[in-house]
Amino acid sequence: MADEVASQSATEIDPVYQNTSNLKMVYEEDNVKILKSKLEGWKQVVQVVHSILVWEQSYYPALLAGFVALQFILLWYFEPSVLTTFSVLGIFVCVADYAVPIICTTFLDTSRWTEAQEHKHEDICKSIIHAKQQISELWLLFTQLRETKPKLYFVSVLIILLVLAWIGNVVNNMLLAFLFVLGLVMLPGLKHQGILQKYISQIAQQLKNIVGQKLKKN
Repeated sequence: MADEVASQSATEIDPVYQNTSNLKMVYEEDNVKILKSKLEGWKQVVQVVHSILVWEQSYYPALLAGFVALQFILLWYFEPSVLTTFSVLGIFVCVADYAVPIICTTFLDTSRWTEAQEHKHEDICKSIIHAKQQISELWLLFTQLRETKPKLYFVSVLIILLVLAWIGNVVNNMLLAFLFVLGLVMLPGLKHQGILQKYISQIAQQLKNIVGQKLKKN
């Protein structure tokens, strides 16, 4: 009798789950198409930047680290104000947004764009959409924790902010910003090469062993 009820409930849930999954896939495909159209003039540049960020060549990590270090050396040398720094950054983004599509369409031969490159461009757009969805899901989980478990939310946020305040007080601001930007730039390569997953699994295994040993002693 219980098996029949379980099978009946499974048959009732499956169509709903399938419809939700199909809607999610359609939504994702639409977002990929929109992003592809927005990056139409940046296709060649996006592929070059992506290949550097995911370390398709062995010297790309050193190139990224050198580039980030150079930017912070310039910041340290000129010591611009925060307003000047963001203004220069905005000027760079504005000029790039205007000039890069014109340069790509004028000087690069789009007829040489192959199906393999188009497929890679679509994969890049999918990875960007997936990253955006993961950030949205993480934020949703955070807001749900605030509503469902306010005490745990309060303690967790308080501890995190206290740790960040202590780190900010101990470590130099420029060094802290450099390490943050360097880690952010290196993150796609670490993830693509499997290095991040490897160390996370090792840490999780060590924590599991420590907890298991304490439970055995008790």
